[in-house]
Amino acid sequence: MLKRIGAGAVLVAAVAAAGAMFVAKAAPERGAFTAVAKTVPAGDKPFAPICNSNGVIEGRPDPAWVGASFANDHCKAPRMPPAVNGFTASREQVMASMAAMRGYTAASDAFERCVQDFVAAHKTSAQERRQSVDTPLMIIESHRIAASQRNKQLVVARVNATINNFNEYGSGCGG
Repeated sequence: MLKRIGAGAVLVAAVAAAGAMFVAKAAPERGAFTAVAKTVPAGDKPFAPICNSNGVIEGRPDPAWVGASFANDHCKAPRMPPAVNGFTASREQVMASMAAMRGYTAASDAFERCVQDFVAAHKTSAQERRQSVDTPLMIIESHRIAASQRNKQLVVARVNATINNFNEYGSGCGG
């Protein structure tokens, strides 16, 4: 007898569950539209926009710690040279921009070698002490190298855009 009652209860529950699937639910009512202020509240620092100017995509800059000496590695990333507007720049400014790019590239290469030497020395020291390598430190140092390489590409792209814009403006072919 209990088997029949249990089977009946299971059947009722299955029918109820199947019926619940076919019940239409009313969508919640939309709330009234509220305008959001376009000004940023005082003290908040929004992310800078990602800009695409003259074919050069510039993202948000890395935090300051990425370029500063980290974990006493005594490696400091060079400061990126400023972008030069090729449409308004003089020939001397364009040439100075090219020289700054070469200097920045050389300094970035030295920074990356410094970080790589620090990482290698840290790994060797850990092996000599028979300890594991500090994985978070390795990840951070690898990020610093990747950021330096990305910044080098950005500086080269900026200078190329400056040269192209200068040539377009100076040649009389531009609009």
